[in-house]
Amino acid sequence: MLKKISVITINYNNCRGLIKTYDSLRVQEDLKTRVEWIVVDGNSTDGSVDFLKSISFDIDKLTIESDKGIYDAMNKGLAAATGEYVWFLNSGDSFYNNLSVDRVCNSIELSNADVLFGDTMFVSESGNIIGLISKLKPQRLPSKLTFNGFKYGMNVCHQSVIVKREICPKYNLEYKLAADIDWILEILKHQPSSNRVEYTLSNFEVGGSSYQHTKKAWKERFQVFSKHYGIVPNLINHVWIIVRRIIFDIKIKVFNNK
Repeated sequence: MLKKISVITINYNNCRGLIKTYDSLRVQEDLKTRVEWIVVDGNSTDGSVDFLKSISFDIDKLTIESDKGIYDAMNKGLAAATGEYVWFLNSGDSFYNNLSVDRVCNSIELSNADVLFGDTMFVSESGNIIGLISKLKPQRLPSKLTFNGFKYGMNVCHQSVIVKREICPKYNLEYKLAADIDWILEILKHQPSSNRVEYTLSNFEVGGSSYQHTKKAWKERFQVFSKHYGIVPNLINHVWIIVRRIIFDIKIKVFNNK
């Protein structure tokens, strides 16, 4: 029987985050009948491999081998997936609550949309709640996902975008920090149907690779947006993108200083 969702988790030397992701997965209702959990680990040396082997009964497909980076690992996860939809929750990220899978499956049945998306709760690495992306970012969470709706930057979080597997492209390995943005834009330029769910989908742990390599991430994002929208329009659009980012960073700093 085809499972509704392939949840794909990528991990490398983040056993603490991996446990957090697993804890949010194992409490989901009717997990085994609805979810195919795929884990791709890049030969971690911090205890992640031993932990994964200890919970192998809950993992449908486990790959432990060296890779060329996070997006190469995500491509391996996509290649292994057989579910109707794919949902990326990397180590450290988690379902918003124990009803997340149940709600998503119900939404899929009602809409049969190509793409489902919703709000995201940002949390610190210590597990403290920062706030919803819809409240932290100055732009509103859109009612539909469209290609042109992204020209001023990402307005949803990758961890809260669930896509029909049959329309998912591979991640472009040319990008080391922004291939997830390119991936979503490649999907949206084909005008898929989308459905915004009115509940929070995931918890996103702030402090990933793009945060740790901010300058390089910004350069790659600019390249991605220029590729899809053109260099001159992207230069103009980046005035607003930069303003938005400054506002967002200020809100994060205010939280961290509390």
